[in-house]
Amino acid sequence: MKDNYQAWEIEIDGFYRQKTDEDRLRFLIRFAVLAPSSHNSQPWKFKVGDKGIMVGPEMRRALPISDTNNRQLYISLGCAIENLLVAADYYGFATQINYQDDRAVISLQRIKQESSQDKNHLIFSIPKSHTNRNPYDDRTPDDLFRAWIKTLANDEMRVDCITDQNVKNKIADVVIAAGIAAMDNGGFRKELSRYVKPNITKAKIGMPAFGMGIPTPISLIAPLMLKLLNMNKLTRKQDEKLLKEQTPVFVIISTKEDGPKAWMRAGQTYERVALKAEQQNTNTAPIAAPIQIGEYYKELQRILQISFRPQVFFRLGCASRSTPHSPRLLAEEVTTYNQR
Repeated sequence: MKDNYQAWEIEIDGFYRQKTDEDRLRFLIRFAVLAPSSHNSQPWKFKVGDKGIMVGPEMRRALPISDTNNRQLYISLGCAIENLLVAADYYGFATQINYQDDRAVISLQRIKQESSQDKNHLIFSIPKSHTNRNPYDDRTPDDLFRAWIKTLANDEMRVDCITDQNVKNKIADVVIAAGIAAMDNGGFRKELSRYVKPNITKAKIGMPAFGMGIPTPISLIAPLMLKLLNMNKLTRKQDEKLLKEQTPVFVIISTKEDGPKAWMRAGQTYERVALKAEQQNTNTAPIAAPIQIGEYYKELQRILQISFRPQVFFRLGCASRSTPHSPRLLAEEVTTYNQR
């Protein structure tokens, strides 16, 4: 396997070959770095201490134009946190999270020496899970799964699953308008073009163009095309079909508060749904534009008749074809230690 995909080569039983407590905590981070992130920017860093792990932002990988307030950055951190918590649970750790201003500190205490015996534990989904932006067929995720998703809501968070076609059409129009508005910004396109890579790439950060359905020959010029052209205008009919006819469910995660803690918790919720979806042979595909661009999020609030702030919007369904993983930095490349 190429170096930029090596992170995906993780053995679940490898935990038990780790010789020290520090090594075991470092092993948990190998699951965290497989989390999804905006533009696959992987904007996280980890610090291992005696009794826990700090998960914080790596601002050098922030997206100052498409993510001006770092919302997507902290949502990405939340996804990494959730993967870490899932792995810790599997290996017998009790965990406690302390959300600080711009980071989370996870205290860990191993209370069981044996791993979970649950063959359906979400840890098995982590090395398999990936974003799939392809068209989804007409299979609707079953009622039990959608009901489970709704149980993730609480007093501070809403999780709305939208299947009504009329409501979906209204939301789709907002998503398309937001996407066009984003791509009208030359700075946005330039930033995006730096993260879109040819399908055959040695880069560890960024998105190979196959994730956008672009074949390998065209992927060589995809960054230049994105930089020069508003592709959303060119693909509007295709996008309308994708959203209105080829997506059985929209899911919107909204929070009462609007800041780094709420964003991280929204990211955790998204990642838990994505991991559960993998178990259900179901796919997810987040779309940030209606959340990030201008005030399109207010249109989502109006359509859903909610006061909570939408934080994550994603498609949910069964893809007609699979998509390979994106590259990753290794855990060792984003981890430091208290004593070093």
